[in-house]
Amino acid sequence: MRNFIFVLGLIILISGCSRQMDEITGPDKTPPSPPQGLYVYFAGDGMVILIWQNNREPDLSFYKVYRGTDSIRFHLVGKSTENIFTDKELDYDTTYFYYITAVDNSGNESEPSSIVSAKPVNIYPPTQPFGLAVFAHNDPDGIYFNLNWYKNPDGDIKLYKIFRANKPNFTPGDSNLIATSETNFFRDTLNLSMNQRYYYKIVAVDKGGLESKPSFEDDDIILKTPELIEPNDNSITGYDPTFKFKKVENANGYIIFLSTSKYGNEIWKKIIYGQNQSDTISVNYTGPSLYNGRTYFWKVATFSKSENIINSISETRNFTVSVR
Repeated sequence: MRNFIFVLGLIILISGCSRQMDEITGPDKTPPSPPQGLYVYFAGDGMVILIWQNNREPDLSFYKVYRGTDSIRFHLVGKSTENIFTDKELDYDTTYFYYITAVDNSGNESEPSSIVSAKPVNIYPPTQPFGLAVFAHNDPDGIYFNLNWYKNPDGDIKLYKIFRANKPNFTPGDSNLIATSETNFFRDTLNLSMNQRYYYKIVAVDKGGLESKPSFEDDDIILKTPELIEPNDNSITGYDPTFKFKKVENANGYIIFLSTSKYGNEIWKKIIYGQNQSDTISVNYTGPSLYNGRTYFWKVATFSKSENIINSISETRNFTVSVR
C-alpha cells in the first residue's frame, strides 16, 4: 500500500512539474532567421525562377514569396517547401521585385530576405508541344475529333495553333490552319467526312508571337456506325443467342455490349479484334446465364485505335429470352 501511495505521489509530482515547465516555456514565438542568398536563377519568356539558401531551423515549415512592381509595395504570390520558386505568366516588359520569408511550424514568420528584381523579356520560342493524341468519334453528339496534348511548361503560352491535312507528313501553314485553342484540348467539327483519315499537328505560340516547332503528327478516321442484323429489335431468343452485324470499313475491332437496361447495367461484353473477311460478323453469346422471360439490350461499338476509346456506336436493340 505504501508503494502504491509513493508511486501515485511521484506521478502527481511529475505532472505538476510538466505543467510548470509548460507555463515557464510557453508557446514558440521565436521566428526563423530571414532567408539568405536569394537570387534570380532565370528571367525570361514571362517566367522568373528564384533560388535561395535553405534555412537551418529544425522546425521550418515553408517559405512565402512576395512580389511587387516596385521595391515598396509587395503582395504574397506563392509558397514553397523547397528553396526554389517559379513565377509564370508575367509581362515581358515589367520589372518585378521579390523577397521571401521563412515560416516555422508554429506559424512564426521571419523578417524579409533581401530584395531582388528581374525583367522576364521574351527570349526563346516555346518548346515543342508533346503528347498529341487524336480520337475520332461518331455518336449522338455528331461526328468529330477530340485532340489533347500535354500543356506546355513555358510560362508565357498564349495559344495553340491547330493544323489539319488529308495526307501524312504535311507541313503546317496558313492553308491548313483550322483553329486555335487557349487550352491543351480541342474538338474539331469542321467539314468532316466519314472514312476520311485526318492528320493533325499543334504549334504553341507565346505572348510575344514566337512559335514552337510543330508537334509530332497524329491521325484517326471517323467510322460508320455498325448495322445490326440479329437478334432483331423486340425479338424472341433462346438462352444462347448469336449476335450478327455488318462489318465496318477501317474498323480495328468491335465491342458487343449486353445489358439488362437500355441505359446501363452491363452484364457482358465481347471484344473482337481485327477485320473479318466476311461482310458480316457473328458472335455466339458466352456470358452468364440468361433468365427466361427477361428482356435484354444489345449494341455494338467500333474502335479505330484502342478498345478503350469508342469510335462509333450502333443503335440499341432488345430481345426477350423465351424457352418453353
